[in-house]
Amino acid sequence: MLRSLLRLQSPHVHPRSVRAFTSSSPARVPATTTPDSLLRLYCRHSSHPSLALAHALRNPTPITSDALAASGIPQEEYERWKPVASAPSIAVALDRAQDILASARAVASPSSEHGGKRAGVLPEWALLSILCKQPASRTEAFVVHRLVVVHPIASLPDAAVLIHTLAAFWLAKMGMYALQQAVVLRLAKFHRHLHDYQITLLLRILVLDQPPTDVEYIVAEFIRIATRRKLALGSRTYIDLLQSPIASSTIAWLVEKHMRSLDYVPNLAQTSAFVKIYGKDERRILAARHWRRIRQNEYHGQTPAYARSAQFQANRLAHYLQSFKNAKDIRHYILYLVTNVERQRQEDAYSNKPALRKSDEIPANVWLQVLQTAAKDPNTSTHRLVELREQGINIVRNPTKAHVATVIVIKSLLRRQQYGEIPPLLASALQQKHLFDTAGVTIFAEALTMLNQPDAAFRLLRDFDAARAQHVVSSPMPEGKISKVPPPPSSSHTIDIQTINVFMISLLRMGRPDAVFYIWDTLPRIFPGVEPNSTSLAILFKAARYARKCEGTLQVALQDFGLRRILPGRVAASDIERAPQRLDREAALAGLEWLLEKDERRVVTGFWRGERAGAVALRLAWQIFVGNWPALAALESPVRRGVVRQTLSPVADLYHNAKLRQRYFAEDAGADKGGDPAVFPADEEGRTFFGVLPRDVMFRALLDLLAAEERAGQIPLVLAWMKYLGVRPSGDTLATALVYWSEVSLDGPLIEKWQGEGRSGYAQLVRWMETWVGAMKMPTREEMQETLNRVRWYRDMQTLKPRKMHGNLEDLEQLYGHDDLPSEPDGVASGAF
Repeated sequence: MLRSLLRLQSPHVHPRSVRAFTSSSPARVPATTTPDSLLRLYCRHSSHPSLALAHALRNPTPITSDALAASGIPQEEYERWKPVASAPSIAVALDRAQDILASARAVASPSSEHGGKRAGVLPEWALLSILCKQPASRTEAFVVHRLVVVHPIASLPDAAVLIHTLAAFWLAKMGMYALQQAVVLRLAKFHRHLHDYQITLLLRILVLDQPPTDVEYIVAEFIRIATRRKLALGSRTYIDLLQSPIASSTIAWLVEKHMRSLDYVPNLAQTSAFVKIYGKDERRILAARHWRRIRQNEYHGQTPAYARSAQFQANRLAHYLQSFKNAKDIRHYILYLVTNVERQRQEDAYSNKPALRKSDEIPANVWLQVLQTAAKDPNTSTHRLVELREQGINIVRNPTKAHVATVIVIKSLLRRQQYGEIPPLLASALQQKHLFDTAGVTIFAEALTMLNQPDAAFRLLRDFDAARAQHVVSSPMPEGKISKVPPPPSSSHTIDIQTINVFMISLLRMGRPDAVFYIWDTLPRIFPGVEPNSTSLAILFKAARYARKCEGTLQVALQDFGLRRILPGRVAASDIERAPQRLDREAALAGLEWLLEKDERRVVTGFWRGERAGAVALRLAWQIFVGNWPALAALESPVRRGVVRQTLSPVADLYHNAKLRQRYFAEDAGADKGGDPAVFPADEEGRTFFGVLPRDVMFRALLDLLAAEERAGQIPLVLAWMKYLGVRPSGDTLATALVYWSEVSLDGPLIEKWQGEGRSGYAQLVRWMETWVGAMKMPTREEMQETLNRVRWYRDMQTLKPRKMHGNLEDLEQLYGHDDLPSEPDGVASGAF
């Protein structure tokens, strides 16, 4: 029956009608983005003297005194800073600039305005010359970033915009997306002064070099700005946005809205991208509109020859079928499509050739998409799903497609918790190592972990990543510098951070937070070149919260009093567990293998690096947030009200009340009392976390951890961080904050009545939230009730003995939140076939 349902023919081509087309594009934006091309483009649009001088310094022709006088830059300033602009590298330029600034401060007179101000400030043209040079390491890029963020931007001349654009370009090249976000957000605050070519360049830079999906909300904000101001972006920018890894249905909808505002008709490539994106996100109505345009040739431009090929039509149809949520709808649509196309072919002798050369031929991509839709459909039984896989394999007879089908079925069985059906399929798939890719290995590692074989899952990841590890370890790295190692040639056959996130959440489901902590500490050594992102940090917060289930009252009391060294050897941390971040590669690999081996005597204590896991995680949170965005250290809580501490245990309660101390992030980070906390871009091991971008899910996990660690008083401060970083909170996040905050800010009814209505800490936070997100976006009653149920369920579970948690996915969704779980690997969900 499947054979007859999947007969497909290409659609009938209707005569093209003349359509209005407005080609709105910014003036001559270069196709390739380089510092020199950016500088030349800005010089064509602006007569700013700093731009002209910086561009002239890039040429070998010497600058004459007349040209310097015409630019308005003093001769004395030019002679002083010329060695910086002509330096061969950023390191030399920074050293020379430091010497010049030091000598200027030493000789400058406070009464001399010229000597006291201009001599001690790095001029714009010199800073532009520095930014046109490529940073040799992340250390240099970080120093340049600090120079840029302290550059005045109030007047926002074109030179200041280019300075920030160049900084964003190099930070993207170095993979320092957290710092890039801080630079771009500064420009977003002055968006009314930006021109179309400037926003176009920023959008191209943001999607440069396969950025993480966390960059999506920044890109979305700039597209909204361009739409409101009706600024043209150009066809090439549309393609870059729609074909980037961050392209989601939100980005596609914003791009489409921008096109409509300028009467722009998308071409075939853009229309195909819309079908793929909307199909992946199951936006069936939106995907159908663009799929219909492809079938009826309702797009701008001539129809190329490849658009009539069988492969092109089958691929586009497979992308559209992704938007279907059940196999029944797919069956009805394919029947309609076959009947309608056959009727059109009989009526029109000039129709295209069939997409299938034979009536019994089935496009493998279409079959795989039908199988995947059936796998997502809860009404499809497990037996029927396995049967569809076997029927399709016999029809298609393609080993690669058969392997992808096996991956799809295994993933569905994992979501259905049908673990007994997985081993036969997994055993056959693991024998075809020549067909492995990143998406498939991710699913296999998750399956092995959920089958209580985490050691086998790690060996699978290690062997698959052997080529990448060899490439990264063999790459030279300057001593004392943190460099970004270039990725190996084939990125689709290497371990990425999404694979590691799935592996870590699987370990956490199995009740192994200690393994999650170990992987976090040793990630740069066991998987070189892989850096954690916001999802990784959210998983770490959840692991630290779950680790409290493994803590004993005596252990916590001894830790609080600093007496944990008297614990017996079986409970005390071993050398590997105490400082795993200091191990070399061989020791780190051996340590993780030992940690994942089956050992009934192993006890998960809930401690990390010899301390309580929650305390270490909060200290790490302070280091990451304030290290990536130093301005957060100066922010204050929007609610000024004393908070009553919660208690952890009777002994800990006695200790905390006796000391009468309030722990804050800064105290955990080692800040001196009465002074500002120390901010470092890297830890003592030289490790940075520039790949962590602020996301709503990550902050929600942090709120849960704060409440679990008796730090609910810091919730308003964390919300202030979210507001400063431009994070749009969801209703669940706001509800989580209010539920925890109410426990420490509301007094008894009599006290509340005596204080007056609206004067409690809870009411203050509610008013502040309304001014931030608006009254319409405050959490609903249903969201508040759902959050209360989740918090109540988790606290009830805290009293139970830790157990392997792979048997109840509904409980896991209450514990972690359904949308907190890592997203599926892109290869399996959309595009592996």
